Amino acid sequence: MKQFFYYFLIIISLTACSLPKHELPPFADIHLHFNWDHEELLSAKEAVKILKQHNVTLAVVSSVPSEYSLKLKEAGGDWIIPFVTPYYHAGNRLNWYFDKTLVSKIRKLIETGQYAGIGEVHLATGVGQRRDNPVFLGLLELANEFNLPFLIHTDAGDHRYFLPICKNNPDIRFLWAHAGGVLGPDQLEPLMQACPNVWLDLAARDPWHYDYFAYDDYSLLEGWRELIIKYQDRVMTGTDPVWNAHQIYRWYEADEGWAHYSDFHHFQRGWMKKFPAEVEKKLRLTNAQKFFNNKGRE
Repeated sequence: MKQFFYYFLIIISLTACSLPKHELPPFADIHLHFNWDHEELLSAKEAVKILKQHNVTLAVVSSVPSEYSLKLKEAGGDWIIPFVTPYYHAGNRLNWYFDKTLVSKIRKLIETGQYAGIGEVHLATGVGQRRDNPVFLGLLELANEFNLPFLIHTDAGDHRYFLPICKNNPDIRFLWAHAGGVLGPDQLEPLMQACPNVWLDLAARDPWHYDYFAYDDYSLLEGWRELIIKYQDRVMTGTDPVWNAHQIYRWYEADEGWAHYSDFHHFQRGWMKKFPAEVEKKLRLTNAQKFFNNKGRE
């Protein structure tokens, strides 16, 4: 019965959209996942169909394992940009930083020319890998060597956790996943000043993931509007279609995140509409086109 409900949600997401496609302006979704446990519920072709129905014309995807992001590109085309992740198989999400062979494995994948970035890479204060872990540092070296953007997810209550990473690697272009998750404008401002090589990824700053960002009418909480306008050329967003976002490592059931894509997507469009047209277009599309040097799908 539960499996049937998942499929019902996916069908709804495939058909639901508040506006016809031709009335939705193009959108760059720079934070997608298509993992092995997503594919248990929908195919890559069905995921691409969802993106097209929401007029997503540029998409960045990281997957577990990495080659699943290539499935999405194969189903869609060059407007889908695959990233390579350290989670090269389903079981190493919690222990990848112990694997002394991981950097060489990732190097071989990068050398195929099929991947345009590294990430999403998760770091957390107090548990798991340290910032000076040699495997993590090896991934940073690969990003620098191959001139690849690095999608980094930091679970920390203070921007100073990320600060030495971006300052010590000034030539790496960092996408800061979820803009630090729980961090507010007062924490983001000093890091954006200190590290011009950081772009904010505002994916998942929604009521179902991190919140702390906007009210029900899509107006932003205090400080956000000013921060985004100030750094309007260094802000992008996406949907991060995972579900339930607060239920980590659910080995016992598939991830139904794509069935909720419409909710995540329209939240992002909602808050961006609160900005002047020229700023809204940067946030929605052109910043990503410039960052990835890809105009996307016509």
